[in-house]
Amino acid sequence: MNQKKIQSRNIIVSLFNFLLLAVPLYFRVINEELFEFNKMILVYLMTTLIVSGWLLRMIQEKRIIIKKTPLDIPLILFIVSQLISTIFSIHPRTSLLGYYSRFNGGLLSMICYILLYYAFISNVKKKDLPGLLVSTFTSGILVSIYGILEHFGHSISCLFAPGLKDFSASCWKQDVKTRVFATFGQPNWLAAYVITLLPLSGILAIQNKYKLMQKLFFSLSTILLFAVLIFTRSRSGMIGLVIGLITLFVGFILIYIKNKKISNFNIDFKFVVIILSSLILLSGIFGTVLSPSINDLLIKNDDKSNNTESTEISPELTNRLEIGGTDSGEIRKIVWEGGLNIWKRYPIIGSGVETFAYSYYLDRPREHNDVSEWDFLYNKAHNELINLLANSGFFGLATYLLILIIFGILVLKTILSNKDSSIKLVSIAILAGITGLFVSNFFGFSTVTVNVLTYIFFGIFVIINYQSPKNLSSIATKKINSKKTNNTKINAINGTDQYVLLSILGIALMIIIIKIYNYWDADKLYSQGKTYFLSGEFNLGIEKQIEAIKKSPREALYYDTLSDNYATLAIELAKIDQATSSAALVNEAIRLSDEAMKLNNRHLNFYKTRSRMFVTLAQLDEKFLVDAQNTLEQAIKLSPTDPKLYYTQAVINLSTGNQEEGQKLLEKALQLKPNYERARWRLATMYEENGETQKAINELEYILENITPNNTEAQNKILELEML
Repeated sequence: MNQKKIQSRNIIVSLFNFLLLAVPLYFRVINEELFEFNKMILVYLMTTLIVSGWLLRMIQEKRIIIKKTPLDIPLILFIVSQLISTIFSIHPRTSLLGYYSRFNGGLLSMICYILLYYAFISNVKKKDLPGLLVSTFTSGILVSIYGILEHFGHSISCLFAPGLKDFSASCWKQDVKTRVFATFGQPNWLAAYVITLLPLSGILAIQNKYKLMQKLFFSLSTILLFAVLIFTRSRSGMIGLVIGLITLFVGFILIYIKNKKISNFNIDFKFVVIILSSLILLSGIFGTVLSPSINDLLIKNDDKSNNTESTEISPELTNRLEIGGTDSGEIRKIVWEGGLNIWKRYPIIGSGVETFAYSYYLDRPREHNDVSEWDFLYNKAHNELINLLANSGFFGLATYLLILIIFGILVLKTILSNKDSSIKLVSIAILAGITGLFVSNFFGFSTVTVNVLTYIFFGIFVIINYQSPKNLSSIATKKINSKKTNNTKINAINGTDQYVLLSILGIALMIIIIKIYNYWDADKLYSQGKTYFLSGEFNLGIEKQIEAIKKSPREALYYDTLSDNYATLAIELAKIDQATSSAALVNEAIRLSDEAMKLNNRHLNFYKTRSRMFVTLAQLDEKFLVDAQNTLEQAIKLSPTDPKLYYTQAVINLSTGNQEEGQKLLEKALQLKPNYERARWRLATMYEENGETQKAINELEYILENITPNNTEAQNKILELEML
């Protein structure tokens, strides 16, 4: 075998090892979005390197190296659905790169995942899988330790936090001790990662084919992953694990029915007992979101014996993100309704990949105003299926489900075949992990790491089931000679051609890496600029934001933020009598806002920023209030059920003396959100100014009776009005 051939393939395998080890762990504290953005950038970089290595191997060996797999048709159909949805998207750039702050899910990311899948099955061999699994679960162990430490009040992240650098959890605003998120930024995202890995780690730990140290390694991985899952307090994650384990159990039953003998499983039952005992012990000590701890049961029984009823809510059993707010399930139902309404408007190809944040607000149900998170921006449907349906239409959802259905059928065929029991167990474990993830995503959405894992797991399944020393199975189970169909020799390439192709590949590689770096660096500069500006270092803040725009001149968010900052700075300069500089910044603020709207006129937040900018500039010239009103009218067309837009319009009208229109707008805001306290106060103030005392009192009493019963300011105001 040619030494170059060995080296290029080994390089690719090494890159896959690094990918599986690094992506779950990687994040940076210097970016606007610490976790998903950096993981996505790493995936872009690693995909570029892996595909370059793959192409390098093809050039060296003078043949096309790409394997056919049973998942080809659904994968091709799915990527076609995403491509079409992107082409006809309401905002193609967002569909290409993903929504800014989420990033994962855009067309480019999906292309990366599928390229990784084909690079994996075309270059990785069975003998490489043990090492890749070690990399995968080493990362899982490290992530688990990271999260477990957080539960006990020690976040490794805080060691790297600027200005802090201690081994506590104080660098996080979130209650990370109650709900850990390790290197993922959100407990449910960590839980989704864990339940994707858990079934496979458990199966690997109990197989006799592995040596003692290997079984201990996978057992440790299983126990630590389960522990950190408990500490995420993720309901969707734990439900997903339960469904995944049911899938695993059904697979065991089917394998037993096929083999008839339990001995054919080739399982080390000592490790089965060790792992199950450990998981039960962890559940008993700490409890789960689906079951109480032993201590909770003892306390409950003690309360019963004393005939007392405790009203205290244990922080260990409560989702702190939901205390004092609307139940997340109720919020999801409303968002799902809006998502289905989007699908009704765009039934076949959706509104565009990852454009939910833009399309949702036209269909946002009025009931959304009644929940505690009514003024949050929802950029996902919090349901992977509805998200796909809204963004990619029936075509996108159908092809996505087709991938999973065909994969499930392939696993079922493996279970019912005469293959080695080890292959069957690993196959059903992979299916169990993906099934658990599917359930978790039904209540949320996929992230970078779980998407990488999903496509790599598809690749592992294909390799262990269809790869032999001579060939790889193609669609269904028909054998195909890989040398003839999958590795086509290119005889026309000579030595000179190879050097030309290698030069082109090298140049293309450098260009892509530079573009990836610039994209990452722009986000870093943007984040730094915002931080400097907010801390009062205006010049440095502006300078960093301008640099960000130069690095990424098509990113509307950068223009939007800078326009708002210029407006603020224009007012500050006017206060110190620098009229010329102030006027220049006014013009620049408007120009930048115009550019932001030109680049993205679908984002509701950009309209809100623009209206706020004009209201700010109105301190210099009241004519800008007209521009603010016009902007709000355009925003209302995008989001007709947003009470804040009507409230802001009302305040502007009242400030200019147009009380009749202002009153109508306040009433409209209250019609959309009856418990809108600011609007109630403003209406009460207007009534007081007009001498309509009783109407003012009625509004204040509504606040006390329905919104904030202990509002002393409202109580005192009522007493004051009653004395008039």
